Amino acid sequence: MSDDFTWRDHIVTLDERGLNTLQQAATIAVGDLQRPTGPRSDASASTLHDLIFAFEVCPEEGVGLERSLADLGSAVWGNAVVPSDAACVAHLHPPTLVASVVTELSIAAVNQSMDSWDQAPAATEVELHLVEWLARLITMPSSATGIMTSGGTASNVLGLTLARSWAALGLGVDVLKSGLPPESASWRILCSDQAHFSVQRGAAQLGLGRDAVVAVATTPTGVMDIEALDVALDELEKSDLRAMAIVATAGTTDLGAIDPLEAIGQRARRHNAWFHVDAAVAGAFLLSESLRPRLTGLADADSVTIDFHKLWWQPFNASALIVRDHEHFDLLRVKSNYLDRGDELEGMVNLVGRSLDTSRRFDAAKVFASLRAIGRRELATMLEHLVSLAHFAGERLSANGRFDVLTPPTSVMCVFTARGFSAGDLRAVQQNLLARGEMVLGRTEIKGVSALKFTFMNPLTTTSDVERLIALIDDEFDRITPEP
Repeated sequence: MSDDFTWRDHIVTLDERGLNTLQQAATIAVGDLQRPTGPRSDASASTLHDLIFAFEVCPEEGVGLERSLADLGSAVWGNAVVPSDAACVAHLHPPTLVASVVTELSIAAVNQSMDSWDQAPAATEVELHLVEWLARLITMPSSATGIMTSGGTASNVLGLTLARSWAALGLGVDVLKSGLPPESASWRILCSDQAHFSVQRGAAQLGLGRDAVVAVATTPTGVMDIEALDVALDELEKSDLRAMAIVATAGTTDLGAIDPLEAIGQRARRHNAWFHVDAAVAGAFLLSESLRPRLTGLADADSVTIDFHKLWWQPFNASALIVRDHEHFDLLRVKSNYLDRGDELEGMVNLVGRSLDTSRRFDAAKVFASLRAIGRRELATMLEHLVSLAHFAGERLSANGRFDVLTPPTSVMCVFTARGFSAGDLRAVQQNLLARGEMVLGRTEIKGVSALKFTFMNPLTTTSDVERLIALIDDEFDRITPEP
């Protein structure tokens, strides 16, 4: 059998030949990063379908790296959404940091698997260092630690999974071994009516059902109404139901509202409920001395979701769940004969015991590299700039005469509607701008009110850009006839 493999240069190796091959390939790939002349091209869904489906996925004989990358450049990257364009303002979809993107190449090349220490020794220590730094930033006790996840939904579901196991443990039940106890029929999860849908998804996946989620009313500014929470808790007690967990939101998806964390935490302790905070959006405020006070009470949480791939400008995926007491992860652990045996040498941590996943990417590396490269002060300034842009947008929209801002912006979002125009009209404006590739604008509904939404994620966006976007929307409303 010959050792002269024809496929040698297809495999990433860390010797001189392998690294030279990788460097050349990376140069070709970067050169093929085409982009449209706006936030997206004007290609329709059917055009893109025909374009992409014309490619043979796995031909009998390969087309070669250069041809394959060139096809991606023209067909995919040339028709991609461009988060770094000022007119990409629909979602929590950030441009990325150079340090993170180049580290992604190293992550893929070295390919550490984050389930066991023997597959990722130094990488495990980096992830532990990162999540424990984040726990200290939150000002949690020294017992706090965490785990990287694929996103806010995964972090929220993991947090609620721990809450369920903790509630069962209080009854002397190992829910992972024995399943849900009869008492679980009385368990309820409370969150605001503006909380992320992943709370309901988590309840469904945990066998509690979406009906176990109690939506608490919010104030006009979008934060949980504490009086309504007290009423909901009292009604549960009267009905012989138990608050298994209370979920607060630090940065709602639409308004960026931050629930009164300190007051909610007090209620959670009083009712012996797990206190989870979904800080996927506003968790980045921890970096800013001026924005940080808005998160007062976060340190009292039993678990906290932080998304790095939002206002920390990381490539997808990069999220974390921080847990107040590292021993709570033992509620999740299932030992395995080949992976997490429990007889490892002192100091070796198998992170699979903390995760709902087995194999995971070393996503902590890109966060670690960029935080060290840029530093807290610069990152905070970038974040503060985006918050100020949302305020500026609210002021300019209010001064326009046509628009009403639903509530003064408190984060990077600005939600507004147009007087005399219906939900169908707002849809037409948003869809027309999208179809022509002029703007990726957000559209939502809050308590029955249809609205448009700016979400500012790009720190390079200027006030002049904001004025141009408002003018584009204003002009588009001039082009349509309001529905009766």
